[in-house]
Amino acid sequence: MGRLDDKVAMVTGGSGGIGSATLKRFVAEGAKVVCADIDEERGEKVAGELGDDAVFVRCDVSSLDDVTAAVDAAVQHFGSIDVLFNNAAWSSGGYVADLDPEAWDRSLRIMLTGPMYGMKAAIPYMLEQGGGSIVNTSSVYGLVASPGVAPYCSAKAGLINLTKTTAVEYGRRNIRVNAICPGVVETPMFEAVLGTGLTTREKVAEMHALGRTIQPEEIANLVLFLASNESSAITGQAVVIDGGLLSDCNLTGLPPVA
Repeated sequence: MGRLDDKVAMVTGGSGGIGSATLKRFVAEGAKVVCADIDEERGEKVAGELGDDAVFVRCDVSSLDDVTAAVDAAVQHFGSIDVLFNNAAWSSGGYVADLDPEAWDRSLRIMLTGPMYGMKAAIPYMLEQGGGSIVNTSSVYGLVASPGVAPYCSAKAGLINLTKTTAVEYGRRNIRVNAICPGVVETPMFEAVLGTGLTTREKVAEMHALGRTIQPEEIANLVLFLASNESSAITGQAVVIDGGLLSDCNLTGLPPVA
């Protein structure tokens, strides 16, 4: 028996690194899945590789109509919506006094309002069917900050409390809601950061207690756990999966054991 047998899951940002790794993990554990993404070419490719257990739906998470249609499509195609993984992301950057208001709005609309839209669309179905599990992708940047990333930090911090609020509202109806807070994951977004030339992969890796960055498949393992009945007592949590990134403040200057 798979850990998600007879379950239907929708993943936004499904064509990206974490999204596609999670879809593959879900299907391997028996789920039917919907890859929801704005990138039609990559999304169709991911769904096609997963076979009959997957469908692609074009979805701009900043549009309530798009998100509602994607959730409706999951129910119409597979019969239910048991798991929702709100994972789509896009962010602008810059120091606060220099931020472009339109880019700020878009960042929050995709990374904070988008998950709200997903939950707004999925929860009525979950109430009817007796429960479900929702996982939202926050970040270590929802807990700490760095210069130049105020839109990202603000959206991810807001998403943690949106997660907690929703968990409190619907927990007695068997709907669990959790957030994950990854450290630095090997995704196209990280590649874009490296492309600025402000840091290197080696420098970032050394900031993690494990001495390396995180693979998308490692994030998918955590999402699977939170989506499955194995985490049946876990809700309203912001689960950090950061390779020890936030644990290292090293004020002593002493090196770790090699």
